[in-house]
Order: sequence, then C-alpha cells, then structure tokens
Amino acid sequence: MLDDVRVLEISAPETMLAGRIFADLGADVVVVEPPAGSPGRRLAPFLDDVPGIERSLTWQSLNYNKRGVTLGISSPDGKALVRALATKFDVVIEASSLLDTIEFAPRVIRCTIAPFVGSGPKSAYASTDFTVMAASGAPAMTGDLDRPPLFFPVPQAMMEAGADAAIATLAGLIARDRDGLGQRADVSARIAAMMASFGQALFPGSGNKEGKRSQGTMTIAGVQVPSVYECADGFMLITIGFGPVFGQMTQRLAKWAADEGHADPRIAELSWPTFISDLSARKTSPSDLQALVDGLKSLARSKSKSVLAESSRRLGLLASPVMNMQDVAGYEQYRERGLFAQVNLEAGREIDAPARFAQFSNYSIEIKRPAPKLSEHSAEIFEAELGLSKTEIQALFVAGEI
Repeated sequence: MLDDVRVLEISAPETMLAGRIFADLGADVVVVEPPAGSPGRRLAPFLDDVPGIERSLTWQSLNYNKRGVTLGISSPDGKALVRALATKFDVVIEASSLLDTIEFAPRVIRCTIAPFVGSGPKSAYASTDFTVMAASGAPAMTGDLDRPPLFFPVPQAMMEAGADAAIATLAGLIARDRDGLGQRADVSARIAAMMASFGQALFPGSGNKEGKRSQGTMTIAGVQVPSVYECADGFMLITIGFGPVFGQMTQRLAKWAADEGHADPRIAELSWPTFISDLSARKTSPSDLQALVDGLKSLARSKSKSVLAESSRRLGLLASPVMNMQDVAGYEQYRERGLFAQVNLEAGREIDAPARFAQFSNYSIEIKRPAPKLSEHSAEIFEAELGLSKTEIQALFVAGEI
C-alpha cells in the first residue's frame, strides 16, 4: 500500500505506534536509536518478567516490520549522519527538538510529537505519560465520585499521540502528491489524549459554573445510572437508554431482570421509551429508575460475562463484556479473523502477538519481520544508504557514535 514511502523514525515511546502503522502499510521504516538503545526498550512488560534490552514486549509489539540502526544524534558527527540519511527518506518522525538545527529537504514530511502544544503555556513543562493524561482531562470520566480518577494501566497518551502522528503524516503525504511540497506537522500528546474523550464535556464553557466529574455514570432525577456493572467473573458494560430506539432495549432489559426474579414485575410493565416524559408528567418516579438499576445490578452479579454477552446478543441489548487482556487473547472471533500471529522473539521462543491494527479488503497486514535487535541493521543501512565503508563504520562504532 505504501511500498514507495520511506520513513525515518527517531525512536521514542511516542513515535513507535506511528512507525508501526507505516510499516504495517508497507512503508520502509528505519528506526534510529541512541547507541544505548531507545527508551522504548525499557517499557514493561518484559518477557517472563525478566528485564533486558531485547525483552520488552512493548518494544516488540510496536516495532514489527521495521529495520533499526543506532546513532548518537546529539553530537556534530551524529547530526551530519542524520542529515545525510534523511535525504534518502520521505518522512521523518521524532519526539524531541534535537533535529531542529538540521535543515531537511523541501519534500520531506516532518512530524514532531511533543507533550504539549509548542506555543502554549505548558510547552516547556517536564512531563510523563501520567501527567499528560491528567492534563488532557480524560481521567475525569473515570472512577467513582468519592475517590480519585482512575488512570490507564499502560501508557495511553503516547499511543494516542502515535496514532495522531500517523494520520498527520499521511495527510502530509497526500498534500505532497498534489503540490510536491513537504509539510511540518506538530502533534500534541495532550490534545491527542483529549480528543479520545470528546464524547464528554471535560471543561465548562467560559462564564459557566464549574462542572462536575462525569465518572462512569449518568445522573437522572437524582438517580445514578451506571454504565458498568459487576458480574460473577468481571464487569459488563450495559446501557440504559430512553426514546423510541434505546428505550426499546431498556424495555427488554427490564423484562429480563423481572423474568429472572431480580426486579419487581411492575418495572417491566413501565413504558421505558417514554420514561423521561412520563417522569416530567409525574406518571413515573425516580424510585422506578432506581429499582431498574438495582435489578440490573443483581442480575449482572448472578451471571458470568459470557452468559451476559450471549443473552444480550439474543435479546438485542446494547451491552458487552469489559474484556481484560486474557479475554482478548482467548476471544474466538479475533482468532478466526487472524488478528493474532506467532512471533519469534528468541531462538525457539514464540509468542502470540496482535498482528494488525485494521483489516482491508484489498491489502493484508502481515508481520514480516520481528522488531529489530539493537543496531541490527546499522552496517547494512550505513553502507547501502550513505556509502560508508566497513572501516568507517567500525570507526564510528569505536567512537561511540553508532
């Protein structure tokens, strides 16, 4: 799909997903790491929980289908080599300002990922994935009101930023096809993380009173209506809605809870499609809604995720299990669709890994090579792309430049 595109990725945790997306789409992606290895190699989890420069499963999963070199880009010699190498590539993806002194060819698409907008008041702030996610406001949608917000168990802002960087870079390539000019794209990890939660109002408008955390519930007539319900072996996402479409689903939910003995039969006889208007007309009361919520809580606790999911499909409900990674790995539909592939990490050691981020009708994403070992392709690329001799490459290695 992108087999005529070449990408130079100055490796950082934030760049890895963007580079992986391009590599999956057929681009020739070369990762540039410092001689000691990219920080992405030090991200947990590790194979067998034993840390090591080649044992990060995060590094492995986000760097398939790439080649890798090592190069110290902070030194004058390193910058000169990067400048020369960049002339051979269409795209440069980075997450630092170390390349600001390098002038790239006019046709290069350069994408820079930063924690915050470069022109904003936080542009010089030190940051971690945790603080960037906090600044995005997205955690306000999580957890319970009587305790702090919940944060993701894996770095999330870097993933959101990597996906946005891929989109911005692809847009730059499309524009270059039209006018022949390169583009400079700046991606803010904070904005990328915030965009993922645009289904909720995170901040009040100017002049409005301060909003409250939305958490994982909505409040109707003083009744907290959760979206996540505890079940026998985990959690289930169940939507209670009203109106002509979603209200019919709630009607079936109420009947199910009543038929199973978890709610008063009277609850199933109420008109849930018109519940909100009936509430305004005082034909129903908040206690009716509370009874439905209590019945659903009891129903969910009595069943497993698989039973609830199957019943939801049969009844046509807006509900689905909250899957942990063990559930995802064992989900038959994902297996049948070929979304996992076996990858050889070490001699004789294979693991199942996610194979692709999307399915296409006219293109198949495949894992063609594992993530590069440290400096695996340095000699090959410096010789082929820059014409360096073996002696020159050895000298750069001895000097600590590669």
